[in-house]
Amino acid sequence: AVVSTQSTGECAKVCSGTTGRGVTDFKPLGNVPDTDVYVDVDMTECGFAKIPNEVISVEGSSHHWMALGTSSVYNTTPTTFRVYLDNKIAGVALSLLNKRKWNI
Repeated sequence: AVVSTQSTGECAKVCSGTTGRGVTDFKPLGNVPDTDVYVDVDMTECGFAKIPNEVISVEGSSHHWMALGTSSVYNTTPTTFRVYLDNKIAGVALSLLNKRKWNI
């Protein structure tokens, strides 16, 4: 869900948003433990014409500070990007991520 967009002439376009507290579509990463997940982030509403640079973080109510991969972005297009999270240290299984309000 896009919160806001701002265009400053031809120099830069800024767009911010969140995947949503308690509603992020985390998916398991194959056959590895269910503490390894990914999420595809849709930024279609931002209206980027080219591949943008993203600055991300993981927000939540607990344990998200222990996850690995919280600022790494993969497979970026003008409309989407992917984030992989390794939660083994945090000990937070896929079924608990939305209960703990994790979001990008």
